[in-house]
Amino acid sequence: MSTELERAFAALSSDADRAGLAPPQSIRREGDRQRLTVALAGAAAVAVLVTGVSVGARLVAGPDPSPTVPAVTPGPVSPAPPSPSPSKSPKSAVPVVPGKSSPSTPAPPEAPDIPDSIPARAFVRAADAPGEGSTPERQGAGDHDLPGFCGRSYEQRSATGIRATQVMFYKSAGSPADSTPKSALYEDVIVFRGDGAEKFMDGLRAAVGDCPGEEGDERNVSLGEIGVGDDSLLIERNNPAMTDEGVPVGDGSLHRVYFAAIRVGDSVAFLNDTGWESGSADRADTTHLARKAADRLKAWRD
Repeated sequence: MSTELERAFAALSSDADRAGLAPPQSIRREGDRQRLTVALAGAAAVAVLVTGVSVGARLVAGPDPSPTVPAVTPGPVSPAPPSPSPSKSPKSAVPVVPGKSSPSTPAPPEAPDIPDSIPARAFVRAADAPGEGSTPERQGAGDHDLPGFCGRSYEQRSATGIRATQVMFYKSAGSPADSTPKSALYEDVIVFRGDGAEKFMDGLRAAVGDCPGEEGDERNVSLGEIGVGDDSLLIERNNPAMTDEGVPVGDGSLHRVYFAAIRVGDSVAFLNDTGWESGSADRADTTHLARKAADRLKAWRD
């Protein structure tokens, strides 16, 4: 058996010499290189396979919800910036006191409504007369006109809300029961809209000032304020005295009547103290009645 093996190796050696085979060391180096190439190729294939699997897994699972945050090396703590100082209020700002509401402009008081009628208590009464007064009587609309002053307009008719008139006669104190009156007092109470009452007083002053005289020897004299109500004016109208028959006395004496206007708020009381027949009215009586009229008007409108 050994003899046959030796003959086989001898034949193989002879064929190898004819074919020019490489020496055994070269053959071993070549085998090592082939094995290394195969190993590297296998490793690369495995790496590609692992990478593909990893990418596919990320595509299926979606983005990593908790990305890795790089670590930060703690350093010294910076001091906090100072708080901004409170801004200053402008000089025009109104300081607000705790517990108190901010100031506001008070609303102007509302004017009283125009009444439907004017009651008797708005006028002077018999007890207000300087002597013995009669029971006052209401006059119908248009039965008594306010005095004219050279045709000057002052009545403010367009601003008149309501107006009423009464007449009261009064005697001198202690007069006999059958004696004639000392004077007749006509009184108008007028309630105006808006500023009609103020304009009435202004217009009356202007009218009297523009009309010192009218027909004949008649004269109008402004005697100034009476000092009652919110505003007032006393006026004297005079002319040469005449007898009851209308004959001039001719002694230079004058016949006098008086007008008094008193304003209280939006209302005016206008008094016309006429005297009686040829007898003059008394200024002191008119002033007394004007004060009473102011009290009555104020008590009603307030």
